[in-house]
Amino acid sequence: MDLLAQARLLDTVRRLVRRSAHTHLDRVIDKTQPADIAHLIPRLSERESKFLLKVLSLDLERAAEVISFLDQEDAAELLPRMEMDDLVGVFTELSPDDAADLLPLLPEELSQQILDRMKGDEAADVEELLHYDPKSAGGIMNPDFFSLNRDVTSREAIAALQEAEDAEMVFYIYCVNEEGHLVGTLSLRDLLTHPADTPLRAIMNPDVIKVTPDMEQETVARLVARYDLLAIPVVDEFNKLLGIVTVDDVIDVVRDEATEDFLKMVGAGDEEVLEASVLRSAWMRAPWMALAAVGGIIGATLISRFEADITRVALLAAFIPVVMAMGGNVGIQSATIMVRGLATGRVLLRGQWKVLARELRTGLLLAVGGGLLVGAAALVLGWSQPAMGLVVGLAILANMCSAALLGSLIPLVFKRLNVDPAVATGPIMTTFMDVVGILVYFLIAKAFLIP
Repeated sequence: MDLLAQARLLDTVRRLVRRSAHTHLDRVIDKTQPADIAHLIPRLSERESKFLLKVLSLDLERAAEVISFLDQEDAAELLPRMEMDDLVGVFTELSPDDAADLLPLLPEELSQQILDRMKGDEAADVEELLHYDPKSAGGIMNPDFFSLNRDVTSREAIAALQEAEDAEMVFYIYCVNEEGHLVGTLSLRDLLTHPADTPLRAIMNPDVIKVTPDMEQETVARLVARYDLLAIPVVDEFNKLLGIVTVDDVIDVVRDEATEDFLKMVGAGDEEVLEASVLRSAWMRAPWMALAAVGGIIGATLISRFEADITRVALLAAFIPVVMAMGGNVGIQSATIMVRGLATGRVLLRGQWKVLARELRTGLLLAVGGGLLVGAAALVLGWSQPAMGLVVGLAILANMCSAALLGSLIPLVFKRLNVDPAVATGPIMTTFMDVVGILVYFLIAKAFLIP
C-alpha cells in the first residue's frame, strides 16, 4: 500500500472510530491486508487503537494475524489495552513462536495470567519455547511442523497433507523413522511428480541441512540464505525433530541483526534508540562521545605542538579538515565492508589476508586519485610555496592507505578476540584516524616544507 492509500485508510479508520461504527469498521478491516492494519495501529491515539483492537477481536484469528505483523515494541504497548478474554484468545491463535516472542514483552503478572488461561497444548508449546534463548534457533523455531514416516507412500502423504490444517507453511515434508529421528526431506514438487505408490524413502533427500536449538539465529539465517531454503529443521542431540525455522522468521532476524550492527557502528548501542528513553539513549551514546572527546583532545594537543610551524605556513591549517576527512571516509568504508562481510560469512578468517590485500589495493587507488586532486588544489592555493602541493598530496596518500589498512584490520582483530566487529567502526575508527591523520600530515610538512 502506497503512502497516499495509507493516509486515506488512516482517515477512514479515525472517522469510523469517532462515529463508533463497529460494523463499517469491521468491513474495512476485512478488506484490508493484516500487515497494513498493523502498520496503521501505532499511528492511532490510545482511545482509537483500543476501539480498533476491540473490533479486531470480533475475529480472534484475524486479530492474531494483525498482531503478528506488529513490531514487538508496538505490540508490548498495545496488547495490555485488550480485554483479558480477547488477549487469551489472541495468544491461543498466534503461532507458538510468535506468542513466545510477545509474552516476555508484557508485564510478568499479565503474561503468567495469559499462560494459565491458555489451553494445555498451546501453553505447553509456548512455555517450551520460552526456555530457549530468544536469539537462538530454539527461540525462533515453530514446533508446528509436518512430518511423516519414511515408509509412507506418496498417495498417503498427499492425503495426510490435505488434512493437516494446523501445520504452518508446509514447504517441505520432513521424513522421520520410527523413533521420530529426522532422516530426510522432501519438497512438495517431488511428492507430486512421483507415482502414487512410491514410498517417501525412495524420493526423499537424506542429506538434510539442519540446526540445533542452541545455534545463534544469525547463523541460522546465514544457512537459510546460503542454501536458498524456505525452512530449516531444528533437531536435538539425538537428531529428533523439534521444530522448524521458516523464512519469514529469518527475514525478521536479518532485519534485526542489520539494525543492531548499524547502531553499534555509529556508537548508539545495540537497542532501538527511538524506543528507549532520553536518559537511556544518552547513556548508550556517552562512552563513544567520551572516546571522540579524548581523540579530539589528543588531536588538539598534536596541533598545538606544531603551532610555530602553522604560524610560519598558515596554509597548513586550511588543509587539516580535508586531510582528516579523506582518511576517515576511506577507513569507515573499509571497516563497514569488512564488518558486513564477517556478519554474512562472506569473509572467512582463513582468507583474511586476501580480503585485506584487496582493500589495500582499493585504498591505494583511491589515495592516488585523492592525493593528486587535493595536492593540485594545494599547489594552486599555495603557488608561492610549491612544496605545499607535495605535502598535502603525500599526506592524503598516506592517510587514505593507512585508513584502508586499519579499517580492514581492526574488525578482523576484534573477530579473532571474539568481540563483535561492529563496535570497531564508527567512533573508534574515526577517532583513531583523526589522530593518525594530524600526526602524519605535520610530520610530512616538517620533512618537505618547513626548514
